Amino acid sequence: MKDVRGVIVKIIAEYLDKDESEIDVNSTFTDIVLDSLDIMELVMQMQEELDCKIELSQDITTIEQLTKLIEKQEVTV
Repeated sequence: MKDVRGVIVKIIAEYLDKDESEIDVNSTFTDIVLDSLDIMELVMQMQEELDCKIELSQDITTIEQLTKLIEKQEVTV
């Protein structure tokens, strides 16, 4: 199984042109300055990299929550 959190952090860090260590997995997407269009673009990259389908809801607001959502899908697939 891939390191889902690591992949998400890597993709977001590259997108924001930041070091991965600067990305706090418990900060909200808004806190790390991502708007809804940014998130949709990033989700497409994540789906490709992780080979999964991501159905986001407004309840998913952090990297940690997104990680748990994807990991749960991997277990049930």
